Amino acid sequence: MEEKQTIAALGAGSISKRVYPDGRIERSDNVKDVSQYIERIGEMIERKKHLLGGC
Repeated sequence: MEEKQTIAALGAGSISKRVYPDGRIERSDNVKDVSQYIERIGEMIERKKHLLGGC
């Protein structure tokens, strides 16, 4: 599978990915445990905003 596009993933255990025009890729993963995900949802949202904010 080629990594050609940015992916915004939501939910426990998911991984968002940003692909830049120069081919560089950055990822941001969410915690896998559902209760931890719920407790830390604010943190997960901020990490996604930081990763995807410039898209």
